[in-house]
Formats: sequence, structure tokens, C-alpha cells
Amino acid sequence: MTVPETMAREAFVDSNVQKKEGFIRTGIDKLDRLLEGGIPGGFTVVLLGSPGSSTEILVKQIATTGNVTYITTEETKDEILDTIRRFKWTVPEIDFVDISEKYYTSVLKGEQKRVSIYEQRSKLKLKELIEMGSTAVPSTETGNEDFLAVFSNRTKSVSKNRIIIINSLDFFLSQYGQESVLKTVYAAKVNNLKNKGALLIVMTKGVHGELFERKMEGLADAVLELDVIQKGSSFERYLSVKKMRNYAKKIGIARYVIDDSGFVLEMIERIM
Repeated sequence: MTVPETMAREAFVDSNVQKKEGFIRTGIDKLDRLLEGGIPGGFTVVLLGSPGSSTEILVKQIATTGNVTYITTEETKDEILDTIRRFKWTVPEIDFVDISEKYYTSVLKGEQKRVSIYEQRSKLKLKELIEMGSTAVPSTETGNEDFLAVFSNRTKSVSKNRIIIINSLDFFLSQYGQESVLKTVYAAKVNNLKNKGALLIVMTKGVHGELFERKMEGLADAVLELDVIQKGSSFERYLSVKKMRNYAKKIGIARYVIDDSGFVLEMIERIM
């Protein structure tokens, strides 16, 4: 991301934002101010983050607002709760869909089965192995769960006005084809629109190809991008609102830091 040199800077007169009907608050006052009230109900938001931009901290902080379904693929439920406690945020009742725990349990079971098969075969005589015709790596079919189906089903069953966090889409793209993932995201978008909630999808920037990113940006109602920019010997972090369907005035950039309290926006800058 290139930060424009000519901007109108908007000073923070009040860090609190009045609740607006039809908008879902993120729980971060200055982010809600940047969004002029929060996320419009029914919006699908793609959060693109470059490595080191701390998207995982931002979405955890949003999750502490409550009324959240959190589909996690990168960390387990316990790891997420540990981070929330470390920042001393309020720990609400979060509806976790812990795909991460299920996946790693499945991987471990697969490895255990592989070791078990090797151990069994190591006890056989050479002649018996030849008769089995089995010199290849043993199969480790474990009947793994269809995690993309879990994603689809859970986003269908949520209540109205709820925040759904998918952290992150990278996992599904590593396991399934891009077109299958896109279809599932589109179905989730339709359900979220009906429920007037906020669907927040995290994806690493620059990993899955420019064409796929463009498709995701086109499908999304809003696109937020987190970037880390090196300036001399230091680094600066920026959050940009690249797209907000029907709310062009919301396009802008905010510099942010990560401190002991979490994700903190420092200044809003509106693009002229």
C-alpha cells in the first residue's frame, strides 16, 4: 500500500461514537469513527493483512464485543482466550468453531496410524512383504471432516445481527480449490445479508494470487487492508478502508500501533 501524500487530516475531537441503527460496532471506538458508526448490517468484510500487520490481534479484539461466532483455523480456542486474557480484555461468551483443534487432532491421528502400520510391517518377513506388494508409503486415510462444509453450515445457522469472524481463509485455500472456497464464501455472504450481521473474513495479502484477491474484493461489501511500511530504520502500520459499498465517504486511512491495550488507531486521514 502506498500512503497518499495529499490528505485532509481529521483530528479526534471525541473518541466515542454514538450507536447508529443498522450498524454493528467493532468495539474499537476510533475504528468505528473511521467507519462512521461501524459496519453496516449485512456487510461482508474482507480483511487483507500483510505479514506482521497483526490482523490476528484486531479480530480478537473485535471478538470481545460479544455476540460473535468465531471460526478459527490458525489457533485453538484456548490459545485465543489466552491472548484475550493477556491483553486484559473482557472475556465474553464467544461461540467458537474450533477447526484448528479438529484439524491438528486429525493430523496427529493420521501420523499415529502411519507409525502403527510401519511397526506392523517391520515385524513381517521380506517374503511376506513382497507377497503383499507393499513397498510404498502406507495410506493414512482418516475420514477427515469436510471443514469447508463446517464453514458453510455454521454461517447458515447463526442468529441475526451477529458478527462472524473467519480467521483465516488461508486454511481453506490450502485444503480446497479456489472456486469451491469462493462459492462457500458467496453462500455465507447471502446468509449474512439476510441476518443483517457482519461477516469478517481474514486473508493474508499477496499469497493467493492477484486474480483471487480481486475476486474476493469484488465479492466483498467492504475491504479493509492492514499494511506494515518501512520508513528508514522504523516501521509504521496503516489500516486503509479500500472499499465500502454505497458509502464512498468512508474511504480513508488510519495509522495504528499495537501496545499493551491491543490495537490502537492514532489518526484518521481522509483521502481527498
